[in-house]
Formats: sequence, structure tokens, C-alpha cells
Amino acid sequence: MEKSPPNSEFDAYAADYDAALNQGLRLTGESKEYYAEGRVRHIRARLARLGLKPGNCLDFGCGTGTSAAFLREGLGIHAYTGYDPSGDSIAEAKQSVTWPGAMFTAEEQALEAESFDLTFTNGVFHHIPPAERQHAVRLVWKALKPGGVFAFWENNRWNPAVHWVMSRVPFDRDAQMLFPHQARSLLQQGGLRVLGTDHLFFFPAKLAVLRPLERWLRRVPLGGQYLILAQKPLV
Repeated sequence: MEKSPPNSEFDAYAADYDAALNQGLRLTGESKEYYAEGRVRHIRARLARLGLKPGNCLDFGCGTGTSAAFLREGLGIHAYTGYDPSGDSIAEAKQSVTWPGAMFTAEEQALEAESFDLTFTNGVFHHIPPAERQHAVRLVWKALKPGGVFAFWENNRWNPAVHWVMSRVPFDRDAQMLFPHQARSLLQQGGLRVLGTDHLFFFPAKLAVLRPLERWLRRVPLGGQYLILAQKPLV
């Protein structure tokens, strides 16, 4: 629900991305920061259970770099690379994210092979044409170190409220969401081993009192977003 997809058409939204996004998010009663913090907090817990602590991260489809600070503070990474084909979005990111360990690129050739402990993506693949999604997964596979993990967040196509929210965001109206099983198959076809799927963000702000229940609902495929953790095999 937050990230700028890897498509140059998003140059048009680089300067006012947040305003466009908030047209939809205001219906949930939460800000983009609420969801960003929740995603990173959940990734940290999942990686801890796997005994993994990434030192660096590739943010695939980083948009204007709004996840950089959350990933840095939440995961304790020392280096961050944001990749997005939208040159205008990358220009915005370079102006707003200035910590020494961060870099941004709009060129996929700049992503060094076997360089990253973790790749993060959020709400990106539903903007990639289906015929091009496997290429995107292969880019991630190539960039990950053996044993590296792909944290794949997507909006949940099973959730009616997600369709409602996305219909009110200019750049989301024509997006083609993936069902969780489609996303798992895509990652597996790209050479990654799926470690698990979690569903999050069940309740809007008006029902925040029910959010403690979400820890028991993560296998119920009705949350606003889902996370698939997948790993590049060691051999």
C-alpha cells in the first residue's frame, strides 16, 4: 500500500506520491507510517525466529525511499540500496535520504550479484505486468547472497477492503494484484524456497482494540497485506 512500483510511469507521482497514496489510506484511519512500522516490526520478528540478522538490504521498487529509515532503525542494517526504474522517484529519494550507508539507483545493472542479505519489496509486484514478473524475481535472486532472504509484501487480493482502498489511489486503480498462491508460485519458479506466508493488517483504526487478535489470525488469508518470506538456497 505504500511503495512506488518499478515503472517509469511513476515519474509523474514522484513529487506528490504521499498525497496520492493518502487518498486511499485515509479510509483506513491510519498513516503510511503505521503500515511501514508494522511491516518492518514483523520482518524483524520473523528473521529473529530464523536466527537471521541482515547487515544490508535491497529495497526493490523503493519509490521515493520512504522505507529506508524504517528498515535502518527497525532491522539495524548498516547498508541500504534502493532500486526503482522511476528516475524521478530516485532523484526524490536521494534528496530525502542522506545517511552514509544509503544509496539509490534506477539501473538494474547496478545491482551487484550475491550482494544482499535481505531484499524487501512492498506493494510493487501488482504494478509489474505479469509477463515481466519473473524477470523481476530473477533480479532479486541474482542480487541475494546464498542464504539471503526475500521479504515479499503484497496487497491481499482476497480482501474486499483492499480493492476499495486501491480504487481511490490514482496509481493503484488498474493494478493487477496477486493472490498469495500466485506469489508463492512466482517466487518458487524464480529459484527461491518459500519459508512461510503471514497475513497482517486485519483491522482499521476504528477497530484498533481488536488488533491484539492479529497474532492468531496470521494464517487466515483476509488481512490487508501478506508477507511471503523466501530464501535463496545455499547451493
